[in-house]
Amino acid sequence: MNNTKSLKVNAVLNTMKTVLGIIFPLITFPYVSRVLGVDNIGSYNFSASIISYFSLIAALGIATYGIREGAKYRDTEEITDFINEVFSINIIATLLAYMLLAMVVALVPTIRSHSVIIAILSIEIFATTIGAAWICNVYEDFFFIAVRSLLVQFISLILTFALVKTADDLYKYVSIAAFASSGANIWNLFYIRKKYCKYRFTTKINWNRHIKPILIIFSTNVAITIYVSSDATMLGFMVSDYEVGLYTTAVKIYTIIKSVLAAMLMVLIPRFSILFEQESKDELNKLFSSVFGFLNVLMLPMVVGLFVISDDVVLLIAGAKFTESGAPLRLLSVAILFSLYSYLYTQCILIPAKREDVVFKATMASAVVNILLNFILIPVWGKNAAATTTIIAECITFIIAIRASGKYVEMPRIDRTITSSIVGCIAIAIVCYIAKSIALFVPRLALSLFGSAIIYFVILLLMKNPVINNIIRSRIKS
Repeated sequence: MNNTKSLKVNAVLNTMKTVLGIIFPLITFPYVSRVLGVDNIGSYNFSASIISYFSLIAALGIATYGIREGAKYRDTEEITDFINEVFSINIIATLLAYMLLAMVVALVPTIRSHSVIIAILSIEIFATTIGAAWICNVYEDFFFIAVRSLLVQFISLILTFALVKTADDLYKYVSIAAFASSGANIWNLFYIRKKYCKYRFTTKINWNRHIKPILIIFSTNVAITIYVSSDATMLGFMVSDYEVGLYTTAVKIYTIIKSVLAAMLMVLIPRFSILFEQESKDELNKLFSSVFGFLNVLMLPMVVGLFVISDDVVLLIAGAKFTESGAPLRLLSVAILFSLYSYLYTQCILIPAKREDVVFKATMASAVVNILLNFILIPVWGKNAAATTTIIAECITFIIAIRASGKYVEMPRIDRTITSSIVGCIAIAIVCYIAKSIALFVPRLALSLFGSAIIYFVILLLMKNPVINNIIRSRIKS
């Protein structure tokens, strides 16, 4: 299999894994949100936001570092020592994270009131560390990642409908959610040790080799987590679990679209790292241009469609109790644009170029602005303030990242790929606004979704969008 084909296969497999990880919760969430109610959903998401900080400490930026550096060593004898050392650093960080989590739960009353949920969800921290999923990414084994995710999510789906029956079943739901995120990682432990290497804890760690880049990536991830999770955390402290429930429902939908598209980009990190190592600038620009065009063709219509029909999307996924989530979702749809462009430049260009320092500065600036604005605006505007500050934070990261990336890759030009997508998006907005005049929910949503998809595809064909033309040509040849 040549590089181009393997890259396409990996992108499809990783996107499929992400989509499956979204589809199963998407099936269960409408049911769970109606059974558990806004307050319980808010309590769960507040607890999950607390866990995210300690998961970050345990992760320590190791996944990104391990994928980037491991891709260089995977065909050499050095790979086993590299994996053992990085895994051991991960274990030490995990122990530290659990100690800090125990202290915070004991000392902070608001967090202590959610201690049972936090304790259950904390299983994810341990499972993620010992599962070492980043090793599969190093070897670009996305088939296994997709299969194990499918099975674990399917089991979680069955357990949710079988066990979560009333609002009193919150802890059952939390346990199932913990299994959904942890089960696949436990499986990794056995699979990786059998197929690739029997990784283990070692005290022989070359700290000088690893610690600086890991800490820079970790610092960047801290900043990212702060402005991603601080919204829910601050809403919980400053307003209520109810407000958290409404906001995090909007965030869940926002994350669905962002995660699907980011999955396509994630598989490119090892390939970009290799091209930087080989100093293949022409190949780098060619790959980046192709990815940028494909991202725009998929992302722009999703952003526009979500902005226009956000209320109906909330009604479909979460139910009438969550209708107030429509406004923050509309704002977050704008954030998707800046978020994915930022991800493209930071993860596919700056990280492989070993410019973690730039990524750190960008995300730290975004995090500081996000927190300061949250303190000022959340007491006034609540959930809508949290969504607005997310837009601003993502925009700051994007501006800094794109300016820094100009040194390494040619900036994409406004060509037929972008102009045809923009024209198609205008048509999508018109179709969705026309559909709003239909009183019945199902016909209204069907026209918005299917009508938009058809007219967008037709416009891309008529305007000879290069991405669509390439896809059609490759299908004809195969």
